[in-house]
Amino acid sequence: MERGGADACCIETFTALDEACLAIRAAKEHTGLEVICTFTFDALADGSYRTMMGVSPSEMARSTADAGADIIGANCGQGPKGMIGIVREIRAAVAEIPIIVQANAGLPVRVDDADVFPETPEMMAARVADLIEAGANILGGCCGTTPEHIRAIAAAKELFLHGA
Repeated sequence: MERGGADACCIETFTALDEACLAIRAAKEHTGLEVICTFTFDALADGSYRTMMGVSPSEMARSTADAGADIIGANCGQGPKGMIGIVREIRAAVAEIPIIVQANAGLPVRVDDADVFPETPEMMAARVADLIEAGANILGGCCGTTPEHIRAIAAAKELFLHGA
């Protein structure tokens, strides 16, 4: 990876701690790259979040940081609104490590036999301030995001951080 010009090793969409921690340790042992690790969380009826293996955002944060991840966070499974609570819980568990969020463009809906992600670039950008205030440092996109979504997110971040 490094010889090919990679800047980091991104391992993502985990649901199990043991697998993620093994991947982090392997990347750290075999490369000099920064390691980014993200998990996918589902919203539960009580308002909490867990992976399908039962891992909470705080458990993920502590374990992946202890395993040596340089950046941690969440990707997929949620639109930006759903990521806010996840980021708050991660930040409460680990104060210093950078947090990355790669939200979907909303939750998919089925339209004419195709999955459609309904959030527009403007809708995603409207959550940027909330995500930063919750503790996110790096913002991106996952399923359904387009270059227009990323441009809107970047513009909203600049506006939030530096004003008009």
